[in-house]
Amino acid sequence: MDSPSARRCVLRLGVYGGTFDPVHLGHLILAQDAMEQLDLDWVFFVPCAQSPHKAGRRTLATGGDRAAMLRLALAPNPRFWLSTCELERPAPSYSIETARELQDTFAGAELIWLIGDDQLPKLRTWQNFDELRQVVSFASMSRGASASQRLPGGVIRLPKRRRIDISATEIRERVRTGRPFEHLVPRPVAQFIHDQRLYAETPSLPAQRIDQKP
Repeated sequence: MDSPSARRCVLRLGVYGGTFDPVHLGHLILAQDAMEQLDLDWVFFVPCAQSPHKAGRRTLATGGDRAAMLRLALAPNPRFWLSTCELERPAPSYSIETARELQDTFAGAELIWLIGDDQLPKLRTWQNFDELRQVVSFASMSRGASASQRLPGGVIRLPKRRRIDISATEIRERVRTGRPFEHLVPRPVAQFIHDQRLYAETPSLPAQRIDQKP
């Protein structure tokens, strides 16, 4: 796990899971909002190996590439951290296992699980949900039109909502079809996507330096 040294003290830790395929500015903005509004000390980004709710759907970048993009995206913020624990375990990825690991590593810390509104309908189907809700608190982050839906019991919503219509699906489609995408991701992530030919329709797509004018 890429993380600060574990220590026995009261900490408020945000846990932000997802495929991050790729990580984009929307992820970072929502995490920053959550950190400020919920008074979090750190936010852990946890890329999953495979979501149990997306069985049969593969990620398009490898776990190593997704972790590499996250490291690049999180580097400027000393309170954003990367945990690769789910990539290191056999798929599928279960949140309860991550929660137990963080609970063991950061004894006495308060864990706040950050979820998108799109995950709310399936929240109670998560593995060992009754145990999980004893270990973590849930905070919902609004990303789009679903922001108006009713929250399940035990879930809070950030006091100030921010609508962000950026999706990894759109970014991958833009890359595949040759449309600009660099404005939707951090600059180092855009460069990584170019250099590694990620999401391109053909692997022969030439790499380019995004800091150079034609």
